[in-house]
Amino acid sequence: MLKTEDNELLTRVGPGTPMGDMLRQYWVPAIRSSALEAGGAPVRVRLFAQDFVAFRSPGGEVGFTLEACPHRGVSLALARNESFGLQCIFHGWKLNRNGRVIDAPNEPAKHRAKFVESLRYAPCHAREAGGVLWVYVGKGDPPPFPDWEFNNLPPERVLMRRGVVHYNWLQAVEAHLDSSHVAFLHAGPVQSGGPVMPRIERAELAKYAPQGVAPTFELEETEYGLQESALRAVGDDRIYARVREIVLPFYIFIPGVPNAHCDARISVPIDDYTTAEWYIVYDPAKPLDPDAARARFLNTSDDPDDFAANLGNRENNWHQDRAAMKTGYWSGIVRNLSFEDFVVQASMGSMADRSNEQLGTADMIVVTARRMLLNAVRNFKERNEVPWNSARIDYREIRAQSFVYTQHSDDWRRYLDHVQDNSQRFGSPSTQPREEV
Repeated sequence: MLKTEDNELLTRVGPGTPMGDMLRQYWVPAIRSSALEAGGAPVRVRLFAQDFVAFRSPGGEVGFTLEACPHRGVSLALARNESFGLQCIFHGWKLNRNGRVIDAPNEPAKHRAKFVESLRYAPCHAREAGGVLWVYVGKGDPPPFPDWEFNNLPPERVLMRRGVVHYNWLQAVEAHLDSSHVAFLHAGPVQSGGPVMPRIERAELAKYAPQGVAPTFELEETEYGLQESALRAVGDDRIYARVREIVLPFYIFIPGVPNAHCDARISVPIDDYTTAEWYIVYDPAKPLDPDAARARFLNTSDDPDDFAANLGNRENNWHQDRAAMKTGYWSGIVRNLSFEDFVVQASMGSMADRSNEQLGTADMIVVTARRMLLNAVRNFKERNEVPWNSARIDYREIRAQSFVYTQHSDDWRRYLDHVQDNSQRFGSPSTQPREEV
């Protein structure tokens, strides 16, 4: 269980909260690039319990700033979109693309420049990569940009969607950390043969996961967070390993199938009770398999900026199908595999009470991540230390993996592929013998 005061420390993300201030020290996805029209209306974006606007100038440059005009607080979602940035419709104040006031035309000309120079300024930083607008809204200069593998792929190899879920960011992260639920919560998509899971992924899980419903977990702390290996014995002295990469505080890479697509998740706080779940499906070597893309978002909302809009709620029990449960579909959440994860988290409430949990060995990854996050936010609060932000991290190297190896040969760590060299990036054998599934 987690003490109530520690739960508060981990979950509250508003301005001035320790965790909120720490999380602002990282680059996060804000909105899909295609949602911003050149010269069009600014688009509201809420992050860390603050309201911002994103926009694209008539010339195509992106901008990001607080929604409230620094003069009288009028919404800049109403502003004119000009070549220099935004101009408030109330008194004509002009802001550049990262929120600095550059002119206040309703002030007398003789002291206007001095007045503008005296105004307080909290800059926002924005850049585009992988078809998404990424932003940094913390204090000081931004850290090195996490140039993920999927940010460097052509559009036909990557698909990014955003889902808005009505629960706290830590619940979202913990859902992606937990590997032992796969053989239970997702048993329906694995066993049913239905279309909500890509064929090659379903074949792998159906072959290996049910044989080890209680996997053994081994964890390695890394410079960027955690590496978790869920190990399942699959007979003949063989071990099925699913190695998850956790880039704290909120980036998770989910093990897939060799020679198929990769999966990543980013759980970005909108406020204390709402989270933007970014789902990234990508293939480093070839165009995405249409089956993989279709299955991942089958029966979800047509809105790519909120594919969870049709998730349901407590009143309709999130559209759980009890008839399907009786005929063998484990969860009864039949529309989409990702919706199974969303529903169980939403059922805990918008802010889970962790003080009454009774945890076991299978929860070691959750317990470890909580401990690391608590230590990090306390150090940030006391010494302003920002963890997991080192310039030494090569984000292009980070990819989750799954494979089968013989138990007597050594442990799973020797079987991980490095992905920096393009010739080794996908599907090539490791220098150590292993069976790729």
